[in-house]
Amino acid sequence: MINDPVIVAQITELHQRYEEALVSNDVATLQELFWDSSLALRFGVNENLYGAEQIGEFRKNRSPVDLRREVSNLRIVTFGDDCAIVTLEFLRNTQGIPRGGRQSQVWRKFVDGWRIVSAHVSFMAESYMHQAAAYIGLPIPSQYRDGVRLNLERSAMIARPLLEFALRDDIESAAVFEP
Repeated sequence: MINDPVIVAQITELHQRYEEALVSNDVATLQELFWDSSLALRFGVNENLYGAEQIGEFRKNRSPVDLRREVSNLRIVTFGDDCAIVTLEFLRNTQGIPRGGRQSQVWRKFVDGWRIVSAHVSFMAESYMHQAAAYIGLPIPSQYRDGVRLNLERSAMIARPLLEFALRDDIESAAVFEP
């Protein structure tokens, strides 16, 4: 049966437990919720982790800063009484810059309970504005982001004709000064 309400409720409760552990950096609970196997898998933002041991090392060594996130579009789909998929989108501030991302998890029910057997986390592609602001360490308050984005778009439109103007290879880009 797909989306048996009892199984959906179980996975919803486990997901809430996982989310609380994630944002509070409760490594023990995160480890407990992942399958303790060399076959467990977690593709992260900057890492590919194969097996419970690598996943555990990552959890123990990651920074506990900026872990809070706002979850949206949470979807839980169950297949029978022993398999479930959880997908979601999230918004997380990293160094004061909002980053949109997504996450998917495959849950499997074992004799000792439900475990995450595979997970994927990634950030969505950032705009130039967000990348440039992060690079130079300049937080852009939310009330100014639309205006900054608009000014960057206008600057690109102004620069486009100049950038598209073809120059021959033998033309100097600036005059040579000769006294």
